[in-house]
Amino acid sequence: MNATASVSDRYWYLDQVAGWRIAINRGLELTKPDGNLILDPLPGASSLLLDDKQQAAEFTCPSALTSDGCGNAFVLDAALNLVKRIDLARGSVATLRAIGGKGTAPRQLWEPRGVAVLSSGAVIVSDTGNHHIKIFSPAGYALLQDWGANDMLRQPVPGQGSKMFRWPWAVAVDARNFVYVVDRGNRRVQKISADGSPVSKIADLALVNPTRLAVGTGEAIAVVDVGTNTVIVITSGIRRTLTGIDKPRSVAFDADGKIYVGDGDGLIHIFVPDTDVSTGYRNAGAGMTAFDGEIVDLAWDSKFGLLAIVAESDNGRRQRLWKIDPAGAPSGTGSFITKTLDSKIPQCQWHRVLLNADVPNGTSIQIDSFTNEIQLEDSAVKDPNFDGWKLCVRSGDENPDCLVQSVPGRFLRLRLTLNSNGLDSPELRSLKVFYPRASYLQYLPAVYQEDEDSRSFLERFLSIFQSEFDAIDYRIDRLWQLFNPDSTPEKNLPWLAAWLALVVNPDWAESKLRSMIKNAFQSYLLRGTVAGLEQAVQDYAGVPASVVEHFRFRRLPLLSLTGSLDGGIRLWSPDFYKRLQLDSYSQIGSFQLISQPEPRVEALNWGAHQFTVFFPASPYGSGEVAQQVTAVVEREKPAHTQATICPVLPRFRVGVQATVGTDTVVGGISYLVLNRLSTLGYDSILGCSEEEQRLRKLDLTPHPVVGRSSQLS
Repeated sequence: MNATASVSDRYWYLDQVAGWRIAINRGLELTKPDGNLILDPLPGASSLLLDDKQQAAEFTCPSALTSDGCGNAFVLDAALNLVKRIDLARGSVATLRAIGGKGTAPRQLWEPRGVAVLSSGAVIVSDTGNHHIKIFSPAGYALLQDWGANDMLRQPVPGQGSKMFRWPWAVAVDARNFVYVVDRGNRRVQKISADGSPVSKIADLALVNPTRLAVGTGEAIAVVDVGTNTVIVITSGIRRTLTGIDKPRSVAFDADGKIYVGDGDGLIHIFVPDTDVSTGYRNAGAGMTAFDGEIVDLAWDSKFGLLAIVAESDNGRRQRLWKIDPAGAPSGTGSFITKTLDSKIPQCQWHRVLLNADVPNGTSIQIDSFTNEIQLEDSAVKDPNFDGWKLCVRSGDENPDCLVQSVPGRFLRLRLTLNSNGLDSPELRSLKVFYPRASYLQYLPAVYQEDEDSRSFLERFLSIFQSEFDAIDYRIDRLWQLFNPDSTPEKNLPWLAAWLALVVNPDWAESKLRSMIKNAFQSYLLRGTVAGLEQAVQDYAGVPASVVEHFRFRRLPLLSLTGSLDGGIRLWSPDFYKRLQLDSYSQIGSFQLISQPEPRVEALNWGAHQFTVFFPASPYGSGEVAQQVTAVVEREKPAHTQATICPVLPRFRVGVQATVGTDTVVGGISYLVLNRLSTLGYDSILGCSEEEQRLRKLDLTPHPVVGRSSQLS
């Protein structure tokens, strides 16, 4: 993104959304889903797939494994000639009894070395000793396909033709259910449809001693050739050789197209698809594991990562199953070079670079720059002998920034180098490059610019303070965002609520708090009213409330003769207020001496300034909710009013709780609970069991009834 609103606002902004504009990448990858740049994570943190006792009981010599993508791993045991299925989540092992057993019969195996699973769940076994490939159906594991040569007596023998094999070793399948077989004795790889239809030819790989292979997305194939000590990769018909590996033994693809290669020393090398088409894959490094030995086979599982069979050197070359975290410690260093950034200004003095980055302790980010008046090709700056880079800064601080130290030039390239501490990687979220340089030097007299060396030094020196002041100006210019409930950072929400004297509930979600702040002024307009109180109970206690003002229940009519209270006649009993009145209400002990209210306003006194808050509550835990409602009501109600809190239990009781929609909820029976619901006939009901209720509906009963279900004798 190139902004040109004004000279001081011109900048290039690089991130996942605007685009990183990476020309050359050496050892960095994008995080998901944020798209930030980090150092390549290397495999590590290995552990046994099953505990040692379980492995010893179930396996003798595991020789191959694969994942079906549904939480199961299938393992071949060459010594037992059996296939076993492992539930990776539970760690349980099941033997597929319908497959295997040593022999030459169609369903039997002889030292098998490869296994794969089709999308249908069918299991493919490379029956190495019998020179055959066999496909078994899912579930019942019926034999569907049996490829290979047989003699006159129908005994398996080696063959060289199509769908014939000599020591078939590894087997793999792709997304279209094509089967790939490493035909080790014939030094080739065959590609066969799962239904056995004609084979599509694979280009001559010139293999010497192939042993393992893996298939990735887009029909990418990786083959381990121990005879040439290489791994050969074919993508889009182009053959490439992965470099930097000694003694490769196994290979696997992950869902992103990365290639993992296990070697004979217990290391796992990772190769990442490169933006440079001519290279294809770049070597991201080797991950250290907890074992020392030959990695016999590798498999990728989307949930559990890398699965491996390891012949452990320090354990008598015993072969056991391991799982390996594909994203362990980061590589030591990595860098990327940006594409050309164009200022469109001849002899432009680029100003500074600002990073938005996390830099853990012990890690660092280095920024180098190169400027020129002509646009160079990527190949020129890729050359390791290119010496045009100018160091800007090497920093271990959060969000580092620096001045561009290169000479003026229209075009700019940046090289960023990330260095780890062996455990953590810097994480770069965005990059902002400002231009042209607008220095405070322009505000000084011209004499300060006469000497070129002094001018350059003074300009850089003043830029130190300018960077600090620019940061302050940036915060001031965007101060309004802090007072916007939608744009202020989450950590500032309590601070913004305090400006509005808004009481914050710590249990509120972020979205709820933003909504409360946004609606605070409207809520204050309703504060002290019935609607405001009901809304406050809903917001802070989390229950719907209904507020009933007592004056609405007055039943004290007045017959007016003169149109005023003084001339009116009361139409209610004098014992309502029990005032002392001679000859009519004067029995000692039955009256009360009161001065309020005055007789002429008795009709308006009952229920004045009083209200009840009804809210639905569970009979088993209403106390805590009632406390919350009480706290809210006491805080929000007008000071001169008196509130009564009434939890509404799910029942209908005539004369006690009987106004539907206000103090009654129609619900099920609330069974007796000691110290909570324990008053028979009032707040508890003794009911019968569900079984007895069902029998009663059928006019039956499990209890003896004389004359019906029992007989006296």
